[in-house]
Amino acid sequence: MNRMKIYLLSISLIILVTASCKKESFITSADATINTSVDSLRFDTVFTTAGSVTHFFRIYNNNDKKLRLSSVELNGGISSPFKMNVDGVAGPIAADVEVEANDSLYVFVTVKIDPTTADLPFIIQDSITIRYNGNKKIIQLEAWGQNANFLRSKLITSNETWNNTKPYVILGGLQVDTNVTLTIEKGTKIYLHADAPFLVDGTLKINGEKYDSTRVIFRGD
Repeated sequence: MNRMKIYLLSISLIILVTASCKKESFITSADATINTSVDSLRFDTVFTTAGSVTHFFRIYNNNDKKLRLSSVELNGGISSPFKMNVDGVAGPIAADVEVEANDSLYVFVTVKIDPTTADLPFIIQDSITIRYNGNKKIIQLEAWGQNANFLRSKLITSNETWNNTKPYVILGGLQVDTNVTLTIEKGTKIYLHADAPFLVDGTLKINGEKYDSTRVIFRGD
């Protein structure tokens, strides 16, 4: 009888351990995949009208086992104007984050800027790196600063005039279509982000003058 009890107890322990191991099993292969709801987060509220804005994205575990993210890191660290919260954990880095099989988690990102700061750059950038199983995925962060006209991958298809009320910031490039005229009035400032091209297939008229206040300026942002 004692042998039978010992035998049954042993079987019960084996079943319990097996069930526990199965429940806590993680996928560790480098072939594991994740998806994110976006590849980049853009905050297009100008800083002169709003001090902080929050957006979010999701990280999806598409595998049939739990996945442990070794880290989700805000690359700019504590000095970044962006702040991050990963599934309820705030800070520039979250380590050993678990995502259930075929499930997801939320990453909230806030950009907080003092709108009274006069020397803000036009573009505030950072990125988030997600590391798992020896792999990594990067989410780009971009916030538009100051009070300006922001044009992204813009095609001008009808005659248009730019004045000097606010600067123009070109992201991704700008093209003036054929048979179209872009007129730029004196004192206007145009800032080209990164390697954004300014292409003219139609006509460009620049009414600038030689004085600092009346020059039309093209420069990097």
